[in-house]
Amino acid sequence: MDPLLGREDHYLAELKGLGLRLRYVLDTHTHADHLSACARLRDLTGADYGVHADSQIQEANLRLHSGRDLPLGDSRIESLHTPGHTRDSQSFLLAGHLFTGDFLFLGEGGAGRTDLPGGDPGAHWDSLQLLAALDGSLKVLPGHDYRASGPSTLAGERQRNPRLQPRSREAYVAWLQGATLPAADWMVDVVKANLRCTRDPNCVAIPQEGASCEVGGGSVDVPTLTCRDLANLARRPFLLDVREPDEFTGSLGHIVGACLIPLGDLPRRIKELAALRQAPVVTICKAGGRSAQAQKILEAAGFDHVKSLAGGMETWNLQGLPVAR
Repeated sequence: MDPLLGREDHYLAELKGLGLRLRYVLDTHTHADHLSACARLRDLTGADYGVHADSQIQEANLRLHSGRDLPLGDSRIESLHTPGHTRDSQSFLLAGHLFTGDFLFLGEGGAGRTDLPGGDPGAHWDSLQLLAALDGSLKVLPGHDYRASGPSTLAGERQRNPRLQPRSREAYVAWLQGATLPAADWMVDVVKANLRCTRDPNCVAIPQEGASCEVGGGSVDVPTLTCRDLANLARRPFLLDVREPDEFTGSLGHIVGACLIPLGDLPRRIKELAALRQAPVVTICKAGGRSAQAQKILEAAGFDHVKSLAGGMETWNLQGLPVAR
């Protein structure tokens, strides 16, 4: 599932070493962060190429849908339509394992972005509800484990994954819409290349920037500052709150002196902060996810001393630190 273009020789060598024949190549969704090797592996092996029925990928010969089984020796692969990250996102059940692609990651990694082409936070919430009927002992195997959080089970994810915590559909949609960013041009190019089933692994320049499809639990390797440490600083850094205006003035309030620029506006308003490129900056949101993204945006724009407030305003309030409303 979800093989990487350019790695075909590796996959074929593994199959040969195990004495196996490739029966299926499956994409869990139309990828925006890497080029799929499925079409190329089909060329080389004659394996059937499967995608969801809603997919616009041109050359797949198997169109799957929820409940359709694919025989595999004495087992079967069951597909489960789990849109939200993309319209054609699907997960697979096989022999006690749940292969989730980017529909669900592990632990604080949350899940794949819903602000890329075809993404829909409401549809993602609906898909998450399907997991309630599944056995908690299932081993969860995502398309990415950015934080090296595995192995994990569905029961474990119900306890620790922020996407699986109780939340109304409306609250879930509002939460993810607050973390919306424009899709990078290279990601749009990757989607287009995958739709036409490119065989050229160099047709798009893909930056090696880590968790490009992750949201909801923040990003990997983001420098943070604890709420207590910030409160105890004799001289405050520049405080950049990246929530929405109603959050800034809402029940959690904001830290005195914080400047509000919602995360979705930050890329086009970053020039307003140009004088702070060499100054200490702390990004702030509700719980730490959006502020981690803002840290990455500022870092990429040449800001050298940016940290994300660990736990955001929720933790700031829990620790009884002063707020303005």
